[in-house]
Amino acid sequence: MSGKVVDARGQPMSGVTVVADNTLIYNTNALATTGSDGTYRIDVSKPAGTWHASATHKVQYNSRSYTFDLDPNDDSVFAGTDGAVRNFTWKLSGSRPDSGFYGGFVAVYVDQLLDPADPEQPINSDDIELTLTPSGKLVDGSDGAPITKKLVHTGDGDVVEDVPVGRYTVTARYAQTGKSPRPMQVRLKDTGDYADSVTADFEVLVTTRHQILLNAQLPTP
Repeated sequence: MSGKVVDARGQPMSGVTVVADNTLIYNTNALATTGSDGTYRIDVSKPAGTWHASATHKVQYNSRSYTFDLDPNDDSVFAGTDGAVRNFTWKLSGSRPDSGFYGGFVAVYVDQLLDPADPEQPINSDDIELTLTPSGKLVDGSDGAPITKKLVHTGDGDVVEDVPVGRYTVTARYAQTGKSPRPMQVRLKDTGDYADSVTADFEVLVTTRHQILLNAQLPTP
């Protein structure tokens, strides 16, 4: 098995770990590290069986350690006797071959049950809109762009999905249909005081999944 690893701009990436995992024999795999030209080669002729390829990249960013799964050009298994070419790209966002996204998520927790401006109405998380403005370069050194999206319901909570890992300044507003949007106050989850904005880095949820957790509230009129 051989191939090349590049970043989103097509530049070769060195020091990336590529793994060939034998799908028939438990805990049997072979590893390689990409060279300065981004290429690698792994002998998968023995033991016999079928193999699956994956690649991960570790990076330091804003004094934190992150690990990323890289996107394969082909995620199918292959026979070791046939070999295969498996190229990988470091994508900060987009769908994974299995499920989910390469980007992280920003989850919002609202402690208020009712709208302080209309105490008979519950707060609807579907109407909470976040604006995420990059504070510096993204984790791969590229320039990010502001993201403005409403929360969606997921297994991870009420979130903005598929956000490229970086440092962001976050603002929120309550944007109900047919009504003027109202600014909300935000903070890191269960940390510090509420403010009009908060600047946050992603935390590691599990190995290659990343999250920012926030609280939001509507100010009392």
